[in-house]
Order: sequence, then C-alpha cells, then structure tokens
Amino acid sequence: MLSLAPVAMATTSPAQLELHRLGGSVFLLCWTLEASPFGKPAIALTGGGRRLPAASISLGLRDGRERLVVAFRSSGHDNVVATLTDHGPQGDVTAGFDPTLVHGLADPAELLKELAPQARLTLANALVRSWPPLFGLAAIPNYLSFLRQLLLTLFPKPAAMQPTAALVEGQWLFETAVPADFGALQGVARLDGAGLSRLDLKARLGATDRSGKRELHLVLDAPPSRGGGLLILQGERSLVLRALPGRQAAASLGRWWAGKAASRDGLRNWVVEQLAGLSEQGRLLAIEMQRRVPLAVQHVRRSDDLPAAELDLAVCNRAGLLIGGWLRDPDDLLEEVLLHRGNGEPIAMLAHLQRFPVRLPAGADGETRAATGFAGFASDYATGAPVLQPRCEIKLKSGTTLTLRPPVQPADAVTIRARALAAIPPQYLTADMLGTTLAPVLAACQEDLRDSRPEPTVRMFGQPLARPKASVVIPLYRVYDFLRVQVAAFAGDRWFAENAELIYVLDSPEHEAEVAHLLGGLHLAYGLPMRLVAMRRNGGFSAACNAGANQARGEVLALVNSDVIPTANDWLPALIARLDRGARVGAVGPKLLYDDGSLQHAGLFFKRDSKGTWLNHHYFKGMPGSYAPANVERPVPGVTGACIVMARDLYEELGGFDESYVIGDYEDSDLCLKIRRAGFGILYVPDVALYHLERQSIARSIDYTRGAASQHNAWLQSQRWGAQIDALMQAFETSAPELALPAPVAPSEPDLVPRFGFRRATAA
Repeated sequence: MLSLAPVAMATTSPAQLELHRLGGSVFLLCWTLEASPFGKPAIALTGGGRRLPAASISLGLRDGRERLVVAFRSSGHDNVVATLTDHGPQGDVTAGFDPTLVHGLADPAELLKELAPQARLTLANALVRSWPPLFGLAAIPNYLSFLRQLLLTLFPKPAAMQPTAALVEGQWLFETAVPADFGALQGVARLDGAGLSRLDLKARLGATDRSGKRELHLVLDAPPSRGGGLLILQGERSLVLRALPGRQAAASLGRWWAGKAASRDGLRNWVVEQLAGLSEQGRLLAIEMQRRVPLAVQHVRRSDDLPAAELDLAVCNRAGLLIGGWLRDPDDLLEEVLLHRGNGEPIAMLAHLQRFPVRLPAGADGETRAATGFAGFASDYATGAPVLQPRCEIKLKSGTTLTLRPPVQPADAVTIRARALAAIPPQYLTADMLGTTLAPVLAACQEDLRDSRPEPTVRMFGQPLARPKASVVIPLYRVYDFLRVQVAAFAGDRWFAENAELIYVLDSPEHEAEVAHLLGGLHLAYGLPMRLVAMRRNGGFSAACNAGANQARGEVLALVNSDVIPTANDWLPALIARLDRGARVGAVGPKLLYDDGSLQHAGLFFKRDSKGTWLNHHYFKGMPGSYAPANVERPVPGVTGACIVMARDLYEELGGFDESYVIGDYEDSDLCLKIRRAGFGILYVPDVALYHLERQSIARSIDYTRGAASQHNAWLQSQRWGAQIDALMQAFETSAPELALPAPVAPSEPDLVPRFGFRRATAA
C-alpha cells in the first residue's frame, strides 16, 4: 500500500494517511485516526484553490480506530490539500500530496485487512453502488479489475446462481439462497467484461427456512455461452456475491411448475406476475401453466354452526382482483380475511368486503340455510397479472385459519366482465358497491376489450353510391328477425335508395357466414347496396356503432337499431332537414312506436331514482301514438340511440359513443350530453315516426343483466354528468329559456342548456 510522501503541514500529523488509485483519474484517500470524542470528523479536499468534488465514508477498524475514506477525481495538474476537521481543541489538520505520484492500482487485500466486518460491507457497497455513477467508473477496465478482486477477496468462492427454468423473451428464472439477516433487497449489479451495470429487477425473497436461509428468485437474461460474470446482491444488512454460470440446459417451465410451483403458491403467483410483465407471450404462457397444472380447490363446508366459507370468484385484470363467495359465522368468530399474493404481506380484506344475504342448499329436500355473500376488490393485487387461483384465508379469533382457493378462474375480458356483473345480486347493489368493488374491474375490462380488438372485416354487396348524402349504421347482435322487413322498407324508399349508404355492423362474429348469406340474398332481391362490417370479437353496442361510423362516407350519420322499421318513406331526409348548425341543432330523433302503435319514445329525459342516481326515461312512454303533447316538435334533453341523426363530423369530433359503458345502455344519453357540452341542442321531431321493437337483440346477450349492467351504466353516467344533468333538468322543468348561447366549455364544466325556449313536457 502506498503511503504519502508529503508530511502534514499542521503541528499534529494524522496517525496514517494513504492514497490509492481506483482507476483512471479517480483516487481513494484513506486517513486513519483515533476515534474522536468531539464529534464526527470530516475531510475537505482542495486543488488549485478550488474545492474538489468528493464522496466520503467512515469505516471502523478492528482495533477501535476510525478510517475516513474519500473518493475523488484529480486532474493531475495541482497538488491536493486535505483538511481534516475533528472538532477537537487542536484545530484542523492538513496534508498536501501529489496524486500523480501514485501509479499502481489499490490492493484490495490491503484495503480490507484492518476493517471490521460491517465496514468491509460498507466499503464494498460504496464501490459497487455509489461511486461508479458519481465518478464514471462503471466502464473503466482497471477499476473493474480492482473491483472484481476486492469482491473475490470478500467472497473467495461465490456460489453459482442456479437457473431453474427458461421463461420467454430470452429470460430465465434463477434461484439462490441468502442469509436470514440479508434484509430487503436494495439493489442488484452485474460485473463482467462489459462493465458494471445496475439491473432493474424484480426479486422475491422467501421466508427464513430451517437452515437459516432465505430463498431469492430473480428473472435475468439468459447467461452467455462462457459466463464468468458476477452478480452482486445488496441487502439492507448484507451483501451477497454470486457467480453467473455459462449457458447450460435449463429445466422447462412446465417441469418446474409441476414441481416447486405446485406447492408454493406465493412463488407461483410471483412468477405469473413476472411472465405477464415480459410480453403477451409471457402472459399467455402464465395462463397456460395455471390451467395445465391447477391447484386443488379448497373450501370449508359444514352442516353445524362452526364457521364455513367458500371462494368461488377471483377474477384478475389490470385494475386488481375481484373476489366473491359466501361465509357462515353464526357465533361471530371471524377476525380477518387475508388475501395472499406473490410477494409481500397478505392484504387484509375484511373492511373492504361488501356483504349481502344468500341462501345455501342444506339438504336433498330443497332446504336452505342463511349465509352471507361477499364481494371485495383489491386494487394492488398482482399488478393485473392473470393469477387464476389466488389463496384466501379466513382467520378466526381463536387463531384458527381456514384456507380458501377457487377453481381455475377465467382470464379473458369478456368472461371476467360477465362474472363481475354477477358478483352481487342486482337487488343489493348500491352506489358504494359499484364504485369501490365492481366499477374498477368493469372499466379495465372495457379498456382491455377496446385496446385488443382486432380490425373488422368489410364485405360489400352491390355497387356503393359514389357520393352518399347520409350513412345509416345499424349494429346487429344475434337477432336478425327484422332484417328482411327493414331492408324492404329501405329499398322501397326512393330517397333512401338514391342517397343513403347502408352499413350493417355484425357484433356476433360467429354468425358472419349466416348474416352474409342473408344480406347477399336481400341485395339480390331488392337491389339495395349494403356493406357488412364484421367485428372479429363482440365489443358491445358502442364499439359496433363506432366501427360502422368509421366506414361511413356521408355527411350525415344516422344510427339506427336493427329492430327499427320506418312507417313511411322519406323519414331520413325529414330528419336531416331539422339539423341546422346555424341554429345550433346538433342532433334530432323521431317518434318511436311499439308495434301496437303506442309510444316508446318522444324524447329522452333524466330523473333521479330513490338512491339519487340519474336514470334515463322516455317522454309519454306507453301513451297512444296520437297523444297530443307527444306530437309537438320541441327541444328535449336527449334522444334515444335507437335512432339518432347528426352530422358525421360532429360525431367524430365528440369521439362517438363512449365504450366505457357496459354492453349497451346509457351510451346514447352520454352522447347527447356531449353534444350539449359542445354547444348544440337536440330536437325531437314527431312528424317522423318509426316502429321500435325495443331490446329484442340486447336481451340475447349472455352478459346483459338488466339490473347489474344497467345499474353500473346509470352510476357511471351520474358520476360523470350528475351536476350538469341536474342543471339541465332544472332548466327544462322550469321552462327557463337561455337567452344567449355560450361558447363551448371544457369537459369538466359543461354547459348543457340549449339555446331554445322550452315548452313543458310531462312524462306519462
């Protein structure tokens, strides 16, 4: 070890002063002194009259002395002066030296020789973690050589990281063991011929086993052919060195899954998270492995009064995990419900469970027993990875725990949405249940469906119009009973045949061949050109309408249901004529009749239910079609999506139908509210009448539960538009005219009151 040649310039010299080269122009000054009773000593470095940037640590020696170690960079042109301040009565001590006299690298063995065990780790952590980025050492070859020697001096024969399974995208799962006192993992670095690099890795530390070790799992790049690198694991209270092996045969993921993963569900869930975070291929592999090697279903069913429970719902997406099931606890023995995850402490769920009464079968003769149904949502579970069989524990006040595990759960968004809608019986749903438990999962399902939706296929029957004035978009879902009548009515309307393009959007792609055959036959029979847009996957009413609008070429867009039949010709031009940008009429809707001639729709309005949620209603619904108040043209709060006519550019400007609404409900009123937010009014035109055989197709949807889906959509509309709907309905109910049309305002503060003077309209 090189001692400094210059002597201290103060009357009292330090016990020991040494200078070492770390690499390049970076040096290490070591100043050893007796422990100071006056305070923590510090060293300042100056060169050429300027203070040098430096980083220092204090290290304890085995004999009780203290060593201040300072890393600094020197340009080599000036002598360096070190000033030691120990707050003692003798004052500061200074020493001058010339770093250019130090040529050889520091000797790791000499640096470590006198240090206490914890001081060795402190120095190693600084050399690995703090100083390389500060002084640009991570790629200097002689520093990397020095650091490798120092680490191998601390850990002469590092164990090898063991690859346990090959994953995807060139990633492997590695396993090793660390001491029980390792603490939380603070960082991981890799040292090899390419340099010293910090790795941004997710790791899982297991519990301490009988031998006093803790398992550590990491996902790393597949090792190179020759290997030879070192992996540095930095813990809160320890540092662990592992040798990275060369390329070798790793076990298949399937074999590992059937072995260790089958008995370690926390580790299994963690690997699921890692796979899902790698790529779509990884996510699909995680789903496959869970289905290929499922865990045993666990529940507690009892016929006595001891606690019993079952977990039958545990669907997971990017929002979190939704669980549901039932429990019986007649003697109030339940203390907590714990939801286990891949890493970290279990999530306490009891305070977040929504409860409702259920009846359980109790015998072959149809007897039932009262129980408590529950549903709960954990937002921070598994980062949206598809964990299909999470473990839940019922913890009793006696200390007993009951383990619950559901059957393998669905991973696709459509089925997750259907299961979420059935999680809580509609009669028990409240706004709080929707907002805290169901809405996050449903919103994530809608986003997943939108983001992953394939492009539809398009087929044309006949020669399309060169320049259509209007585009009529009609979504189809499983019910095609009215197509013949509807197409015949359109074909018999001369204006329609000469000026409108007809676009059908099929939202049940399994019926594409059948519907294409039907439309092809109708084209041959009536000569009316039409386009079929076939969705590759069911996306709901909003997505279907938006897909059709994307194909539209007309200046005006008419969105019409498949069960709407005109009563007379020229219905479409009569509605188009009422659109007027100058008068700020943004959308119009006709009178809709049931097949018996009674009113189904004479404009849409909003009314609160007993829970304060804004619901959609139709003026005069059920009254005779000739009912006088329903035959007055007037502005209305909104019109139904069964038939709404508006400018296509306005539809596109507003983003079309919002696909956040589940399946098909309330997106029409949401669009009307967006039209008003843009500064336009909405007009009801009773001179145009059409038949509407209401909800014939939506009732065929396996996901549509009128209570759950509709309540969610009403809740969502109320959350978004509650204050604005309140102001709008007050204006209509008081017949208060708006004297001037305001400029469009930001979406957060929309003004929905139209320019028209209002006439009072009452609901039947």
